[in-house]
This record gives sequence, structure tokens and C-alpha cells, in this order.
Amino acid sequence: MSERRSNKGPWTHRALVWIFTVLLGILFYWLVGFVLNDISDLPGPDYTALERELIDDEVLARSEALAEQIAETQRDVEDQRQRQAVLRDSTQNSQRTMNQLLEFQRLSLEKDVSPSEEEQQALAESQQLFLQNQEQYQQINQQIAQLEQQLRDLQEEQRQVESQLQTARQEVVYPRHAVLQQRHDWKQAALKLAVLLPLLAVVIVLFWRGRGGTYAPIVYALGAALLVRVFLVMHEHFPRFYFKYILIVSVLVVVAWVLWRLLRMMAHPQRDWLLGQYRESYERFFCPVCAYPIRRGPLKYVFWNRRSIKKLHFPPPGQATADEPYTCPLCSTQLFEKCESCGQIRHSLLPACAHCGNERPVETIMAAGQPAVEAK
Repeated sequence: MSERRSNKGPWTHRALVWIFTVLLGILFYWLVGFVLNDISDLPGPDYTALERELIDDEVLARSEALAEQIAETQRDVEDQRQRQAVLRDSTQNSQRTMNQLLEFQRLSLEKDVSPSEEEQQALAESQQLFLQNQEQYQQINQQIAQLEQQLRDLQEEQRQVESQLQTARQEVVYPRHAVLQQRHDWKQAALKLAVLLPLLAVVIVLFWRGRGGTYAPIVYALGAALLVRVFLVMHEHFPRFYFKYILIVSVLVVVAWVLWRLLRMMAHPQRDWLLGQYRESYERFFCPVCAYPIRRGPLKYVFWNRRSIKKLHFPPPGQATADEPYTCPLCSTQLFEKCESCGQIRHSLLPACAHCGNERPVETIMAAGQPAVEAK
């Protein structure tokens, strides 16, 4: 019996175990995520290369040429507009200069002063520059109009070519690209599952062999991280129609397995679980087998339930009645008996005597309670 006892340690140690178990699961989740992300970064089908392969080269070349011509024409229009803006500023300056010279001549004539030859020459140059700028401005306007008409023709032709390309893309390129992309996604899913499933199989074997052992929290942390990753991969790559069935079947399997374990534990309880049940029942003065109240000693004529047992008032020690063997009147299970070593009354379904410490094999205790359980 002594080799089965386990030291749980202080609560700080148990808390650290839980904290580091969660931390281990998170770190392992991240590590597996790095591998899966590298698989996700594998290059998929090249849409541009596929388009060049499936669509007529002349149509693609014409589309590219039109795009270049439209861009060049737009640049030419912008350059002409900038030249026009410069001419507009020059024309305005010439007009202001000419107006000032005319004003000077008018003032001079009012004072009977003839304008000098330099003033007349400056006025003539200003007028000539103004007329030249006006002529160039009109020429640039005509060039801009021609370029804009050319731009509209190119854009119209581009719309026609793009309509042909769009029809070809919808009928040929898009379906082919979708098929190749789906194959790539299935390939990625297969590679990810090829990484996850062997690790999950190893964790399942470790869980099956050491689920109740000392290092079980390590297995639980790794298993939880892998299960989350597997479900995320399935949700990402499997169609939603299939994933919902995979998810519900997986949950059903887990729930059925847990229910089977609980029922099996109740029908064939493990020794530690059974001893824990016996200990809690004795503490609350209930039969460990049928939960009938243990009415012995000072509780012989008292009524209680699991909540009110803590509020009962027991008689002083001097008024306590003699301790005697006791058998449950409902299921016939012997709950208290004389110790074979010291002769004092001991718990029949607990390993050790409270008086002398004499231990009884757990198998004997389980055999003592088993007939009553089966009769119930």
C-alpha cells in the first residue's frame, strides 16, 4: 500500500506545475505554428504565367502596347498643359508691360512730350511678344485637343481589348487557376497533416501509456496544442461542408469516450478513486456504498444531510457512547469492525487503523465493498 501513495507537494508547487504546463502547451503550439507557416509560404500557381500560357499572345501584346501608349499620351497632354501655363504667364506679363508703356506715352502726349525712340521700340517688342505668345497658345490648344482625341481613341480600343481579355479570363484562365490553387491547397494540407499526425500519434501512445503517471501534464500540454493545430488546419483547408461533419464526429467520439470512461470507472472503479470516495463518505457520516446515514454513537438518533452535517452539535467527550462495530442496515456493508492488531474499532473500508496504524491491502477493501455494490 505504501508504494501507491503520492506526495502532491505544497500548493505553490502545484500552481507552478499548472503554470508551466500551460506555458509548455503555448510554446509547443507556437513551434508547430512556425513549421506550418513555412509550409503555407510555399509558392502557389503563378496567375501571370498561366494567363500568358492560355490567352492569345497578340491580344496580350496589344493590351500592353495600348497601356503604354495611353500612359505616354497622358504624359504628352500634361507636358503641353505645363507649356500652356508658362505661355499664359508670359502673355500676361507682356500685356502688363505693354499697358504700362501705353500709359507712359499717353502721359507724355498730354504734356506735349514726344515718346523717345527707346520707348517706341519697347512698345513694339512687347506687342510682338504678346502676339507670338497668343499664337503659340492657340497652337498648343490645338495640340492638346488632338492628343485628347487620340487618348480617347486609345482608351476605347483598350476597353474592347480588355473585354476580350475578360471573356478569355472568365472562360479559361479563372477555372484553370482555381483548379491549380485547389491542388496547391490540398498539397499544403497534406504536408501539414504529414507533420501533425505523426506527432499526434506519438502523443496518443504516450497518453495511453502514461496518462496517470508523473509526467502526464507534459503529455496533456503537447496533446492539447496538437489537437488545436489539427482542427485549425482542417478548418483552413477542408471545405466547410466536410469540416462540419469531421468536427461533429470528432466531438462525438470524444464525448462517447469520456462517457465510457466514467461508466467504466463507476462499474470498475480504480483503487485511488474508490478510496477517495470512501474517505469523503466517512467524513460526512454516509455509507460509502449506498450513501445511507451512518447512525452510530452520538448520531444514532440524529437526522442530517450532506449540508446540515456540519451544523450538528456533538455531546462532550465525557458523554460519548462506547465505540462498537457497525454494519449499514441498507446495503449490509460492514463499515466499522475490530482491528485484528489492536482490538480497537477501525474503519472497514479504509486502509489503515486510526489507533495502531495497521494497514490492510486495498484489494481486500475493494472486495469487501464489491458484493454490496453488485447487490445494489
